[in-house]
Amino acid sequence: MTDQATLNPTCEQQADSDTINWAQLRRESGNALRKRTIDHIKNGTTDLAEGPMLVSPSAYTDSERHELEKQVLFQGRPVVAALSCQLPAPGDTFLFDEVGPSILLVRNKAGKVNAFLNMCTHRAAKLVTEPGRKNRMSCKFHGWTFDLDGKLVGIPGAEGFKGIAKEERGLIPVPVAEWHGLIFVRAVPNGEPIDVEAHLGKDFARELAHLELEKAQPMKSTTFGVNANWKYAMDTYGEGYHFATLHPTSIGALALSNIMSYDNYGPNHRMEMPRAEFLDYSDKPEEEWPDTTYNGLYFVFPNMVINVNSIKGGKQFYGISRIFPGDKVDEANTVITTYKPAQMQHIEETESWTEMHDFIVKVVSTEDYSVSREGQHNMKYAPADFKPVLGANELALQNIHKHIEQLLAQARK
Repeated sequence: MTDQATLNPTCEQQADSDTINWAQLRRESGNALRKRTIDHIKNGTTDLAEGPMLVSPSAYTDSERHELEKQVLFQGRPVVAALSCQLPAPGDTFLFDEVGPSILLVRNKAGKVNAFLNMCTHRAAKLVTEPGRKNRMSCKFHGWTFDLDGKLVGIPGAEGFKGIAKEERGLIPVPVAEWHGLIFVRAVPNGEPIDVEAHLGKDFARELAHLELEKAQPMKSTTFGVNANWKYAMDTYGEGYHFATLHPTSIGALALSNIMSYDNYGPNHRMEMPRAEFLDYSDKPEEEWPDTTYNGLYFVFPNMVINVNSIKGGKQFYGISRIFPGDKVDEANTVITTYKPAQMQHIEETESWTEMHDFIVKVVSTEDYSVSREGQHNMKYAPADFKPVLGANELALQNIHKHIEQLLAQARK
């Protein structure tokens, strides 16, 4: 498990239309979702799918399927590689190695983010091994040098490469798009451009936009592995049914179990599990409800969760978790980063955010992932006719698995 605290002191802000009041949209969206959730508390209900859903154990244990998932979901489709604030200034570089090929992100002198295979075009050595702020990028193997737009600008011993056109030996680009603080890449060399709003869908894109992630400040990041399939790890984020039993003294003390409001946006979704504090005013008229900093969890298919949640004292944090498939079917890697939202940056202290980060990492790694590891092991030895079941109250997980199955089926045709 590796930690990185206070990642960057400031973040580059992307310009939005001055006519859009993102704070108001964020408040209205959060209050509408809270109202539905409090209605569930009063009625003892939760959002439900049409019925339970059976899942094949091979979804978690089949190595060939695992490789296909990596190709279809993590290389062939856009995934979030970084946030804008991780490359705040021209010359900043960032390495994204989680989906197979090593991908190099770099912000050029004009402020635009480029993405390339992190591969020197001389003999395929890794070009950048230590990210940071650079004017040019030189390969440690033979010193071939490239500018921030991937152009080959220097070849030591150039007389040995007569007949090789420098303009044809630039870095190999992959599609990249920066949108409201999120940087999407698709790990396809020379692939088609990414249309983020078309990829997300208009309604879900608007929900993400009002978070103003382009202004968020990273506080701490932790990367760790788990001996479980990436979907088994991902499944622990998609329901509150387990709060009371798996997290009785941690998450279960802060949120109510088996109550959820769910908004479906195709393969993406947003959901809210009620915080215990909702009980203090659930029977009061809506106009007497206090403001809340809890806006639920946003899931960006196939592997990213944005937790918009509360810290004591009226503070708010954004917790972003991304789960990636490992080299083997029973291995996964998780990157959790905690951010201070723009609306909290008038608060100078950082301990509230780093302490919350450590709390979340501890809960996920020692509580959630303990079940993932054990369940993965049992799935390997389960009877041939055994099938895990996702309840109607686990509809977010049903939606994820259905969309994965659809995409894999299309790829197999």
